[in-house]
Amino acid sequence: MPAQNVAVPHGNFEDRCTRHDFVVNGLTKIEPRLQKLLAELVMMRLFDEFQEAIAGIAMRLACGTPYGDGTSPKLLTTPAGSTAGARILYETFGRPKKATLRWSKVTFINETIKYVLDANDPFGLACNANSLAISEMQAIRNRIAHSNAGSRKAFGVVVKRYYGASLNHVTPGLLLLSPKQSPALLSRYITTCRVIVKACART
Repeated sequence: MPAQNVAVPHGNFEDRCTRHDFVVNGLTKIEPRLQKLLAELVMMRLFDEFQEAIAGIAMRLACGTPYGDGTSPKLLTTPAGSTAGARILYETFGRPKKATLRWSKVTFINETIKYVLDANDPFGLACNANSLAISEMQAIRNRIAHSNAGSRKAFGVVVKRYYGASLNHVTPGLLLLSPKQSPALLSRYITTCRVIVKACART
């Protein structure tokens, strides 16, 4: 069983972000086409690992594990005895049927934790404060992974936010590395994920 300490998922995520930074810093040494492809791969890994980190923190909080600053989570139920038990709590407590736990959007996160963590608990507040950034990253991640109408539409909204118009030629890789943003969006997203995970763990 993983140690019931929020520093574990936070520390693991920090290590992964350090590796992502290393890759991003080396992108200028390769040809532009490969730069964009690697940027997309980093973005996919980053966002998937981000979800893993916040899920890991949430599972430990459901066990009554203190935040990194020593404060206790505001639980709405008896603490789980293990992270496996915490998952069952999130899936079943207060629900008429078993729920699928999702961590990729703040609306999903709120739905996942609402019967276990109080609405004013720091974990949920940290996620809600960063709703737009999480939504952006999910849209870019999904556009890289999928080519359906929904992912294209959501990605188009992000492109319009940064370019001022819907531009069909802008790919996720181009957006992530565009010199129009300083620092580049990919580097900013790595930093943003670090900030959110740190806030969720209160370390």
